[in-house]
Amino acid sequence: MAEQLSGVNGNIIRWAREFYNMSEEEAARSIGVSGEKYSAWESGAEFPTYARLKKISDVFRKPSAVFFFSEPPDIPPIKGDLRTLPDTVVDGFSKNVMVQLEKAKAYQLNLLELYETSNCIFTNRTIIPTETKQLCNYLRNIMGFPINAQKGRKNTKVVFEIYREKLYELGIYVFKDSFKDNNVSGLCINDDLFPVILINNSMSFARQIFTLFHEFYHLVSNTSGAEIIRDDYYKYLDISQSITEKNCDTFANEFLVPTDDFKFELSKKEIDDHRIAELATLYSVSKEAIMYKLWTLKIITPKEYESLKETFYGDAIRNQKKKNGENSSGGNYYFTKLAYLGSSYTGDVFKQLYSGKIDSFRASEMLNSKVDHLPQLEAAYFRGNK
Repeated sequence: MAEQLSGVNGNIIRWAREFYNMSEEEAARSIGVSGEKYSAWESGAEFPTYARLKKISDVFRKPSAVFFFSEPPDIPPIKGDLRTLPDTVVDGFSKNVMVQLEKAKAYQLNLLELYETSNCIFTNRTIIPTETKQLCNYLRNIMGFPINAQKGRKNTKVVFEIYREKLYELGIYVFKDSFKDNNVSGLCINDDLFPVILINNSMSFARQIFTLFHEFYHLVSNTSGAEIIRDDYYKYLDISQSITEKNCDTFANEFLVPTDDFKFELSKKEIDDHRIAELATLYSVSKEAIMYKLWTLKIITPKEYESLKETFYGDAIRNQKKKNGENSSGGNYYFTKLAYLGSSYTGDVFKQLYSGKIDSFRASEMLNSKVDHLPQLEAAYFRGNK
């Protein structure tokens, strides 16, 4: 029988579990033991073996040595950034979402090392308008991407990548990942120097675009945030939190579907299901965004809009088998990795590697890749950037 490690501190195991909002049952299932066995570890009645400790370390994403500490390490809770959401909501986030928040913080540290100085527009917030239409015009102008250019693409994937690169030029860094949780479409970590937006790649590209600008407004408001797909969480928000979330949605909708331009498009044809789909394609947004605009203009009733909510939720989730020529396996691993990281960030990490400012081990950490995968990732990067 394998020897138990009597020095393991059950309080540290509990701290590590709660760090990711995991229940005892979920932790036990992930580690592969019974609930009774796991509870005995936390209470100190029993101790894990070396093999089990390694599994605990993997599940809780902490070095094995941490579990021998007498006190938890001084690591701020990940959810501390999300002050625009109440504890009731944030405490309900899955481990997968908490991991994404942790990744966003890691990206910030990488960016600080990569660039040292910031060109972020938030270093001087006083020049940024906060009124919705003024902010839309300001952002369009500094991006150099008018609404007609957006409408001219009619391809949500292309439009997303254009906006991602435009924001990167403004010092707002956008990454993607598979959240493995379809309740949250994206999140952001606010910072005056290196703000990070992280988008759930499981969402449709139309939803990703909307989330991008929902999170952008969080940053403009000097807050971190997370966009939750279903809006039944609003009942837990206080007045200030509710206003913040609604303002984020209002800005994203107005920026992507400007009211004056939309009214002009409405004058061309009668509104029916086919026209709604046409407008969604034209603006590279979801049908929900178009219906929301029709509701705000009082062309449809709140009841009509609400009746379609379940359809909207389903449309937000990306069908990997059918969209954009992808297959169910997710396509080429290295191109997927590049899609997550973005071209600008990946290229700048490789430049630092070539110049000798960082070694291959640090480059692999920055790129969330194994060292022996760097050559294939490099080849995929240059194939995609010819």
